[in-house]
Amino acid sequence: MKTAAVIVAAGKGKRFGGKVPKQFLKVNGKTLLAYAIENFETSGSIDYVLLVVSEEFIGLTRRLVKKHKFKKVIGIITGGSERYLSVYNALEFLKNIAPDKVLIHDGARPLPIAHLIKDITTRLDKNDAVVPVNKIFGTIKRVGNGEIKATLNRTELRTSHTPQGFKYKTILALYTKANLKKYKPTDEAALFEACGKKVTVIEDDTPNIKITTGKDLKVLKVLLKN
Repeated sequence: MKTAAVIVAAGKGKRFGGKVPKQFLKVNGKTLLAYAIENFETSGSIDYVLLVVSEEFIGLTRRLVKKHKFKKVIGIITGGSERYLSVYNALEFLKNIAPDKVLIHDGARPLPIAHLIKDITTRLDKNDAVVPVNKIFGTIKRVGNGEIKATLNRTELRTSHTPQGFKYKTILALYTKANLKKYKPTDEAALFEACGKKVTVIEDDTPNIKITTGKDLKVLKVLLKN
């Protein structure tokens, strides 16, 4: 069985700011995107890596792949205006190789996740969708009009992260233009939920920070050092 990893890195990084999107920022001489690719390049569970970036950064990404001698990268394609459109483009591209499984990962999550990649691909043997989640330890409030409306039961709440894993044929069947226009999913699992499909979770407490602000970058530097 063949498994492909899609790294979605077409975001503009507006909240982060800067001259280039955050995934192309360097930490210890290596871009965040290179760290993310390395996770899948070195994994025995992954056969192919597909990169999705903004059109203006395709050249830079090609040079990055060449510099680090990434062998599993089978393509660098243009993303869409929204994440779900970038994923749609990737799934269409993958028709050329028709993998059995696909893992979809944020290009701005650079920390080592070898164990997570292996766990997700293994769980996909018996599940159509597998998503890593983190427990929430703070008290969660639902607010509106500047005031607290309710305190939510955090034992049932989780934050999801990536990579999110799927049987390729299953996610391809769901990722139609009609479904995307109707649901506008913020992540891949959201579309499965909207279509009434089961999504299996993996409880994971490993640091897997997504770089969104300058503060996140400072935290990343500490985590990489440790």
